[in-house]
Amino acid sequence: MTFAYPSAASSDELRLLEPVSITHSNLHFNFIKVPRLATPRYTAVSYTWGDGEASEIIYLNNRQFRVRVNLWSCLHYVGQHAKSIGVRLWVDAICIDQNNMAERNVQVRRMDETYKQAAHVSVWLGLPSIPDHIRIPDQRKPIKTADIEEFEWCDHLEDLANRPYWSRIWVIQECLLPESIILFCGNTMMQWTDFQDILCNRADVMVTEFDDPVPSPAVTSVITSFAALPLAMARHVDKHPELLQSLHDLLISHHRAECKDPRDKIFGLLGLVTLEERGFLERFFPDYTMSEDHVQIIALAHVLQYNVLHGAAKITTESNELFLGLGVKSGTAERRRLLERASLEKFNYISDWGPGQASAWLTGLENNTIRPDLPRQYGNEYYHNLNEGAALLSAVQSELQARWPELLNNDERYLWGAGQQGSRGGRALGVTVVSVSVAAAVALVLWRYGVLDHLFDLLGT
Repeated sequence: MTFAYPSAASSDELRLLEPVSITHSNLHFNFIKVPRLATPRYTAVSYTWGDGEASEIIYLNNRQFRVRVNLWSCLHYVGQHAKSIGVRLWVDAICIDQNNMAERNVQVRRMDETYKQAAHVSVWLGLPSIPDHIRIPDQRKPIKTADIEEFEWCDHLEDLANRPYWSRIWVIQECLLPESIILFCGNTMMQWTDFQDILCNRADVMVTEFDDPVPSPAVTSVITSFAALPLAMARHVDKHPELLQSLHDLLISHHRAECKDPRDKIFGLLGLVTLEERGFLERFFPDYTMSEDHVQIIALAHVLQYNVLHGAAKITTESNELFLGLGVKSGTAERRRLLERASLEKFNYISDWGPGQASAWLTGLENNTIRPDLPRQYGNEYYHNLNEGAALLSAVQSELQARWPELLNNDERYLWGAGQQGSRGGRALGVTVVSVSVAAAVALVLWRYGVLDHLFDLLGT
């Protein structure tokens, strides 16, 4: 019988594979769903999905489930190792119901946590290259296993460091976020730190050479020879785990990364975005019901209206690496169209949009069924000049910071007085008074800089 997902996995749940029987012909797993707060030890698998049909069969709870050849081979070898050390496996193609968009959205939103909380990440680089002198009995059948004795990683480094795996967008966070990584090639394995050492020795580079945002010609040349080097250097002990960057910088740094779904050019980087930015982006992403065009417009609006406000370079049709990072390969006309759609006059990204509203708004603009200045008329006035907006925010922030010690002293006085009253009600009253006091002080500063006027205009008061 064919396997069917019994129920959706919520944001607070995780599905895991428990190896039962791993042979050269059959792979059997128990398929369990557990709360994220009580997960058993597991390895999160990082691999290349590959092309072609899902032609191979594995068994989940004794029911058939089809996977591609590369994943079957991965589960054969990584499953053997997981079974030997008593850990479960998490594999995105299986543990997320890919046909359930709601589940896919909530699970991808927490993908970074899935990799960070794993006991280790298992990186599958594929099977070793088959030597020419080995005869393959039936070339019509796919090769799913290849056990090669005395396989030396050093002897095959150029091959291993340039496999398609290193070009995937999702690999970036899968390699940078976890505490520990084991690499697999067929029936052999190697710790990440050992792979990093032999790679750096072969390339004759040091980690400090990768600190410059604009790589030197020598570094660019060596990256061309070893595609794995940028990730190996980014995960160096001197840098890990301080990895979070702005979306603007991530899109530029990883503009060459590839993916099957163009929307993943943005979704695959969310786990590496700074926490403040992520709060803005998660109002919209990830959402696989959204069109590729809308994902690009919203991401570009974020860069234009948030990152530029915080000091990023001005974006034009000549910002080649940024547009490639967004998945936009076409010419100037297409870039100009996207910039217009993402502009403040068309789409006020900073405004408090709810889930699903932005995509509907953009669709309305495309169909000319709504006015672009409604209901966000105040946006054109308030954010008409990003430099002025930055100066205003800086002034407000400076005054609030200057007055914060005074507010904290008020907190202590009110809380002390409430504690002297000796009752739960008295303490609650004290906290309420503190909240009102702080809110009033903040409101006074906002009023002084004219921000409240815009809020009152919005509310119609």
